[in-house]
Amino acid sequence: MKVSFHTFGCKLNQAETDELKKDLVKLGFSVVPIEHGENIAIVRACAVTSGASQSTRAMIRRLKRSGAYVIAVGCLENKNIAEIDFVARNNEEVIKHVIARSGATKQSLKLGIASSPRPCNGAPRNDSKDRTRAFIKIQTGCNFNCAYCIVPSFRGRAQSVPAEKIIAKIKSAEKDGYLEIVLTGVNICQYYDGATNLTALLKKILEETKIPRLRLGSLDPRLISNRLIHLYSQSPRLLPHWHLSLQSGSDITLKKMNRLYTAKKYLEIVNKLRKSNPLFSFTTDIIIGFPGEDEEDFAATCALVKKIQFGKVHIFPFSPRPNTQAAKMPDQVSDKIKTSRAEKLKTIADQATKEFARQFIGRGSAVLFEHKKSGAWWGYTPEYLRVKSKSAKNLKNKIVNIEINHKLSERFNRLGNLSLFFY
Repeated sequence: MKVSFHTFGCKLNQAETDELKKDLVKLGFSVVPIEHGENIAIVRACAVTSGASQSTRAMIRRLKRSGAYVIAVGCLENKNIAEIDFVARNNEEVIKHVIARSGATKQSLKLGIASSPRPCNGAPRNDSKDRTRAFIKIQTGCNFNCAYCIVPSFRGRAQSVPAEKIIAKIKSAEKDGYLEIVLTGVNICQYYDGATNLTALLKKILEETKIPRLRLGSLDPRLISNRLIHLYSQSPRLLPHWHLSLQSGSDITLKKMNRLYTAKKYLEIVNKLRKSNPLFSFTTDIIIGFPGEDEEDFAATCALVKKIQFGKVHIFPFSPRPNTQAAKMPDQVSDKIKTSRAEKLKTIADQATKEFARQFIGRGSAVLFEHKKSGAWWGYTPEYLRVKSKSAKNLKNKIVNIEINHKLSERFNRLGNLSLFFY
């Protein structure tokens, strides 16, 4: 039986899809691209914004029209969509349902072998190996209650993966040839396995694995410790890049969001890391047009973006989510104002990113190359800056020490990544 995967949203969703793919391939199922004659289509949903929910619904309907049997899992806002054949709460429920639909027996389930009534065409494969970075899930859920966030209603309170299982997954990724892993979750700063917190987990990974590049998923400014900051000055395997969610540069707006930190505290974290490494890179998320945000609040956000010079800023016009505090707040900002502010902030953020990236011209960097496009190889520096080379060699999944010696591109790609060039 053939299965296709369609994943929306965060790196945690991608990590969970990767785990599911691996398990189903071991069971004997064939993974195929979208609308490639699949028997089953598995959609991992995202509901963090109304746009993400709409995209999820559109994909479900598209797949159903193609004749697929549709299984939905993840952060699914609308469970009663007629085109969904089965809603699963987690990967385990997906696996059991897929096996049952394939005609597998209880004995074959125990043996880890799925018996399909129709033979698969071609060998099973894991499409996630097309990437050079492995996403490793270390936790899910969140114990905070941000006013705008719907995710805890899907994911619940924080739950952590045992450290030994994480180590085993990393070692497995090493055997598969990955050179970089990304630790991901809903709020990885809430990782706790007994007395092992995130800092202790990183130390354990450094001691027990040899993976050359270790990157973290989104981090919460409320939970950044001096021990974690200090650890980053101790090992080059810990890449000098954090995705540190800001959401707003206004203390008034941050308080309304229930973020429980100030712009000053956020800037202190940045300054501490850049004290030991001035080129430490930060990417972030910012919500524009949160209820009650006025021009002064917006100006504070713009000023902080200019000051920090992020490697990339993800800008989200506020999207009221069902059953959240923010959806019921007074002083909702009009779509027109949100659009205007988002455009202004993007211009400011793009310029600040260019100023940060210019510091790398003439410097050496170890780039992990990922793919070739239009005759050039593309990859990422440890700081998560995107570079390309016109090398005739096969650079896929190779770490190459290079000197960035070409002028900055004046254009951002469609994903908003600024590109540096070298030859």
